[in-house]
Amino acid sequence: MIYIIGFSLFISYLVHVIKHKFMKTNEGVPFILRMDNHSIEVKYPNKVYWKEPKTNKLELVRYYEKISAYMMPYLINRPVTLHYYPRGIDKISFYKRDFKQPIPGLIDTFPYKEISQDKTINVPVIASKAGLVYLAAKGCVEFHTWASQITDVQHPSWAIFDLDITTDVDFEWVLDGAYKINQFLSSLHIQSFAKTSGETGIHIYVPIKRGYDFAFVKNWVKTVGSIMQNKYPEIFDLPQKGNKTHNTQKIVIDYMQNTITRNTASVYTVRANSSPTVSTPVSWDEVLNKSFKPTDFNIFTVPKRIEKKGDLFKDLLILEQELPELS
Repeated sequence: MIYIIGFSLFISYLVHVIKHKFMKTNEGVPFILRMDNHSIEVKYPNKVYWKEPKTNKLELVRYYEKISAYMMPYLINRPVTLHYYPRGIDKISFYKRDFKQPIPGLIDTFPYKEISQDKTINVPVIASKAGLVYLAAKGCVEFHTWASQITDVQHPSWAIFDLDITTDVDFEWVLDGAYKINQFLSSLHIQSFAKTSGETGIHIYVPIKRGYDFAFVKNWVKTVGSIMQNKYPEIFDLPQKGNKTHNTQKIVIDYMQNTITRNTASVYTVRANSSPTVSTPVSWDEVLNKSFKPTDFNIFTVPKRIEKKGDLFKDLLILEQELPELS
């Protein structure tokens, strides 16, 4: 009896080993991508990350290679939180925002003392286009950025309106709301920029001059949100204490994104949805005309879109606007 059990266990182990080797074979031999004098190894390049449309790991890495020149200006000197899906988006995932040490030419680190936990972490800062691709090759799907840079970490360079809706709310509803906020900001002579979150929401960015601290910017965005809520109570809401930011049938203006260590999905980052959607800049005319839906923008369409339309967010990098006082 003991021999039979032992033989059964051996057979089970043998089947596991053969299956594992077969899967590795199907997922391809390591692919070496050369970029800016770096050799980046992509292990298991044929590993399926998305089933619809069928998209493998190498296609994800190639997307970041193509988009790196456009994405890097929004990452330079800016701390990031990395969201890894090493086995595909329907498997286990984890966040990483503490690197033990930098990787020369690829990843820098910046020491930041977390007051809440009374410890110092070394937040990653992507140093180059090759660094972006390197992280994608390691299984990082999503890149989330701080609103400030390490050159002046206490003062944000962007004010951010994160517009959230529940999945059962029509996306056109959030487009209407976003355009109303843009009109209000325009009345204050403030220029703003919109992008899809890559999921169901819209992010509105306001480039600002350096010098405002996070508390001021957060309160300013909250005040704008309150004005919009009072003006359009059927459309807008603010986060309710102790609740999720998007638990109503209204558009929730999440002003809490304007906090020093809070992250917002980076422009051009891929999102780990059921399809490989991308957080993509859109023009205000496109918002007004409701001429798109989030799934229109993915790793296959966005590079072609940029070739045609250019980078619609580029002025975000050069404008420095004053935030007017609001009553």
